[in-house]
Amino acid sequence: MTRTIKTLICILPIICALPAYSADVAKFKPLTELYLDANKIPLKNPEGVACSKTAVLVADTGNGRLVSYARNDNELKNGVEIKLEQVPYPIRLKATVQGKVLALDGKSRKIAILAADGSFVSYLDYKNVPLPIDIAPRSMTVDARDNIYVVDTLGARLIVMDQTGTFLRQIPFPKETGFISDVAVDQRGVVYILDSLMGQVYKSAPDSKLFQQFSSKLQAPLYFAVSLEVDPQGRLYLLDQNDSAVILLGPDGSFQGRYLSYGWRAGQINYPSQACLTENGIMIIADRNNSRIQLFKVQ
Repeated sequence: MTRTIKTLICILPIICALPAYSADVAKFKPLTELYLDANKIPLKNPEGVACSKTAVLVADTGNGRLVSYARNDNELKNGVEIKLEQVPYPIRLKATVQGKVLALDGKSRKIAILAADGSFVSYLDYKNVPLPIDIAPRSMTVDARDNIYVVDTLGARLIVMDQTGTFLRQIPFPKETGFISDVAVDQRGVVYILDSLMGQVYKSAPDSKLFQQFSSKLQAPLYFAVSLEVDPQGRLYLLDQNDSAVILLGPDGSFQGRYLSYGWRAGQINYPSQACLTENGIMIIADRNNSRIQLFKVQ
C-alpha cells in the first residue's frame, strides 16, 4: 500500500523532486542530459551505458544500436551511431581498463567484445568453465587487471575469467538469494553482487569462493535495484529501477542516503537501467523511460 500511495503522489513533480531518506552524505548535481546523436536521431529506451577515459558508449536498445559520445571533462560531444549485426539488441555494457567494451545482447544472450572505436572483435569465449555448460549471462564487470566477472543466472554462480575468457574460478550464489542482477569489483579486488528481489548486497573477498552478506535488508529505501557501481572510496551506488532513485551504501554496507526521484524534468529519472562512474566523479545514467542519458556530478 505504501508503494502504491507513493507512486500516485509522484504524479506531482514538485513533491517527487524531494529525495526521500536522504542523509546528505553526498550530493548529486545535475549537469546535462542527452536525447540525440550527432545526426539528431533520438535515443529510444537506452538500457546500458559504459564509461571509458575518452568516451561514453550507450546501448540505445530501442533503436537496436550503440551510440558513442566523446568525453571532454564533464561534457559529452558528437554521438556517433554504431550498428552491429552481432549485437542487435544491446542491454548491458562495461568498459575495460584497456579501453575495450563488453556488450551483452538481450536476444542472443552473448557477450560481445568491442574495440575502443565500437567495432566488433569477437564474442566472449568461455574457456574451461566447469559444468553446467549452458551459461545465461545477466551482467558483467572487470577488475583492475581486466579479469572478467559474469553473473550466470542459469548456473547460479559468478564466473571469473581472464581477459581471454580462460576460467579462473567461480563463486556460487548464496542459497537464499532471489535474483542476482549485477556485479561490481572494487580497487582491492573485493567482489559485490546485487540481489534485486531480496534487496541485499553480498561480498566476496579477493580469491574467496564464498559470498557473505554485506548490507542489511534494504526494503525500506529500496524497491528493485538493477545496477551496482563502486567508487574509489569503496562506496556502493545501487540504481533503483522501479522506484527511480540511487541508493548509497558506505564501505561498511551501511545505508548512506537515497537520492534523485521519479520524473521527466532535468535531474529526475524514470525507470533507469544502468549507471557508470567516471574517474572524476561523474555518474552517467541510462534513463530508460525518458529515452535519454543524464550526467550528475557526485560530491
